[in-house]
Amino acid sequence: MNNIIKRIGFYILPFGLLFGAFRGCNMSHNNKVINTSAYSMKSYATGINGHIEYIVYTNGSQDIKEYPGISHRFWDSKLYQDLDGDNLVDRIRQNGAEIKMNKLSELLVREYDYKNNKEKFDKADNLLNKLKGDKK
Repeated sequence: MNNIIKRIGFYILPFGLLFGAFRGCNMSHNNKVINTSAYSMKSYATGINGHIEYIVYTNGSQDIKEYPGISHRFWDSKLYQDLDGDNLVDRIRQNGAEIKMNKLSELLVREYDYKNNKEKFDKADNLLNKLKGDKK
């Protein structure tokens, strides 16, 4: 039994170290706060390879840019925009990866698309309000 545990540990340990190295690298590159006279931006790592950028402009409008994968070169990215600062996402834009020439995959406008895409807008609104609450 002890030999089995040692063998399993021998194979799992390198993966754990690699996972930790990727996560640490992602955090060191993406966990940051920028404050200027025009906007405040908070960026943080998600998982081992994604990150989210939350921007609040001085006029009250807000953006969330979500990079779910290693980079926008290989995975789609999403942009959520609250244009009037009412804490409701007005636009959802999904772009393809750079290797797909950043092709626009989807563009939803709350005024016209909410009824047919209620779940997407509600999820985006929840993310916006969660990030707004984290901005301390």
